[in-house]
Amino acid sequence: MNLRSALVFVLITFTSACEQQPSYIHLQGYTMGTTYNVKAEDLGTAEKLQKKIDHRLDEINQLMSTYIDDSELSLFNENLSTECLPLSPDTIEVIRAAVDVSESTSGKFDVTLAPLIEMWGFDKKETNNEIPSQLEIDSQLAQIGYSKIHIENNCVAKRNPNLSINLSAIAKGYGVDEIAEIVSSFGHQNYLVEIGGEIVVKGVNTKGKAWTVAIESAATVNRSIQRLLALDNLSIATSGDYRNYFEKDGKRYSHTIDPTSGYPIEHNLASVTVLHKQNMMADAIATAMMVMGADESLKYAEKYQTPIFMLVKVGDKFEERYSSAFKPYLDQ
Repeated sequence: MNLRSALVFVLITFTSACEQQPSYIHLQGYTMGTTYNVKAEDLGTAEKLQKKIDHRLDEINQLMSTYIDDSELSLFNENLSTECLPLSPDTIEVIRAAVDVSESTSGKFDVTLAPLIEMWGFDKKETNNEIPSQLEIDSQLAQIGYSKIHIENNCVAKRNPNLSINLSAIAKGYGVDEIAEIVSSFGHQNYLVEIGGEIVVKGVNTKGKAWTVAIESAATVNRSIQRLLALDNLSIATSGDYRNYFEKDGKRYSHTIDPTSGYPIEHNLASVTVLHKQNMMADAIATAMMVMGADESLKYAEKYQTPIFMLVKVGDKFEERYSSAFKPYLDQ
């Protein structure tokens, strides 16, 4: 599974203070190991809004972070009980959404994958780029799996006591959705919310036009823009596979691990951008598609009428491919 790459960024929306029109505010801070940005009309409540945002992000971190030892999720992972353990409605909502994406993608998205990611050296564990044996991979595959998560109304059980859940590929999107809801609750009709490259926009920007968001090219040398999108009342998330990898004995090993095989992906999909009403879903689906590859992702997108845009490596170039639901955004 993909360790999220922030490939979508805002173009001309986060300008310097001297360039901003005074009718808009720009709030920013740190969360989830990255930064957040919020831009909205100035309704005279910026300080209260920022406090509310920071408080909510702290709450989500304390619930779902695997880097906080006493977070709700860390304590759940440490508990070896297979009984249904009560969790907060927020955590259950995100886990349930993750399982739904897992089911719809035939297991290409799996929040129990962390042990395999560590085994391949793409997390906290230092492996010196050693390649796991087939026996080691098979052993981990037998222990993990989203199907081993059982959710009831107010509790979650793991059918394997050693099972652990990592929500890093979906919790950031959930955070974007939650902050957007807070901004709306303060009466803002025009805003942009961004956490680590995951974005939701509504209304218009400081120029009175639709928010302009850029999809980054997949070139590894010079960062550049592939496409510009004008969006309103929509979320966008991008996942990519061209900057985080290691090479050994002449072979490239991607950081994106396929939960169904236990091995890094080997297809030619370089990045995928997903548009969705919920950033949480865009976040998870983009991750799943980086495992699925271009052909399967396009089939999924057509089945569920999901707007997606892909960059596929063909020779030494990148080819654009997109679903029929994405085409209207290119015709603007």
